Amino acid sequence: MLTDLSPLYHNGVALIRPEDSQIKKGSWIRGSPLWPSDSNKGGWFSGKYFVVSKDTILVDYPVSRNIVNQDYAVIDLTNQTNPTIPGIPHPTPGQQGTFQMYPATESILYQISVGMKKGPYFVELLIPSGAVPIYQMGSSSIPPSIIDPVYRYLGARYPKDSPVDSPTWFLYSILNAPQIVLNVLMDGGDTEAAGVLYGKATIVFRVNKCFLKQINLGDIATLNNPVPSRTPKFTIPGGQVSVATGGPGSDTKVTGPQQQAYIVDSNHSLIVPSGWALETGSGSAILTTMEDVRKWQNITDKALYIPFYTELTGY
Repeated sequence: MLTDLSPLYHNGVALIRPEDSQIKKGSWIRGSPLWPSDSNKGGWFSGKYFVVSKDTILVDYPVSRNIVNQDYAVIDLTNQTNPTIPGIPHPTPGQQGTFQMYPATESILYQISVGMKKGPYFVELLIPSGAVPIYQMGSSSIPPSIIDPVYRYLGARYPKDSPVDSPTWFLYSILNAPQIVLNVLMDGGDTEAAGVLYGKATIVFRVNKCFLKQINLGDIATLNNPVPSRTPKFTIPGGQVSVATGGPGSDTKVTGPQQQAYIVDSNHSLIVPSGWALETGSGSAILTTMEDVRKWQNITDKALYIPFYTELTGY
């Protein structure tokens, strides 16, 4: 599982509309290369670039819990039937269960905004590998813990940090991503029943279902000439400057009119003047224009980066 920390808004913006921060059709996405290459754990997403290919689907998903003062509820966003969270006991059997906020197929990303209604509660975020709090301090002796009266407040999120009408906290999920958990602690109940103080915590999740299509330099090229395996030399047309991107075998070669020769390594690029020739042994070399490369650089610079959870926890 993964999370994007709150966007930084400058110049005193008072209200962020949810739609201003939502991924939309045409948005660019980049998966962290630290995602496992195992296809069962996000390999389809690891280190790749995507465009949101269709209009997204929005689903509001409010969750409310009545919680005893100084006790907590567990909100597990996964699709598991009987979840377990190492080191985090569920207060009651009724608070077990998950909320099915993970996609069921590949090529789908859920962007989940977290909007909290006002109340005397706070939220601790975990993405368990064991039980790993996201907002931990550098010292291993003071990890946030929802059952510790002192350290439960470390890195806590409060309703004022991501209010329901203007959420600035976003979580992201893909198929088979690591488990993400919100521990919600009531820190000042105001309703008494049978001599016990209770409080109500309401969190409105908005699930933005995004359909992803993988893209690369060749997909956006105006001169898209993939050079197949063991092709005859392809000569750059007169008056045209192109860019050659090497194939996987690091055996893409460009040759000049005076028989100058250069090898283009895998995924590296080289400017190729008109009159020069390109050939490859293993295939997948891509011939594009300099303008295409600038377009691709714009995509890679602006794509929304989705980290793997170890980048946030340090584990």
